[in-house]
Order: sequence, then C-alpha cells, then structure tokens
Amino acid sequence: MNNEIIGITATVVILIGFMLNGEVKIRIFDMIGAALFILYGVLIGSLSNILLNGALIVIHLVKLRKFENEKNRQAKEAN
Repeated sequence: MNNEIIGITATVVILIGFMLNGEVKIRIFDMIGAALFILYGVLIGSLSNILLNGALIVIHLVKLRKFENEKNRQAKEAN
C-alpha cells in the first residue's frame, strides 16, 4: 500500500471534521485523522508526526471527557 494514500486519507478525514457541526463529531473525526497520521508516521519513520498526533488524540480525549462531565452535571442540575 502506498504510504501517501494513508497520509492523504488522514488529511481528508481532518478536513471533513472541520466542516462538521458539534464538538463531539469534530473531535471524533480529528482523532480518526490523527490515528491515521500516526500510522503514516510509523510507515515513513517520522517520530515528530507520531508524537504530535499522539498528543492530539490525548487532548481530544481529555476535552471529550470534560464535555461529557459538563453535560452530565447540567443534566443533574436540571432535575
């Protein structure tokens, strides 16, 4: 498989994420794109690519967790 296809697919997934509405959808698409970029980085031997996209996945996961906790807190307050 051509490594560039993975990199281009990752780029397209992230670009689609920018066109979506809703924080959760955007972050999920960005995490998928970042995971593909990690794979791409492994295949081409790019440590900086792996580290950056690994950190982005962690950041997205933390933000999604905070978003979910806030949503749950608001639901409890509404009751």
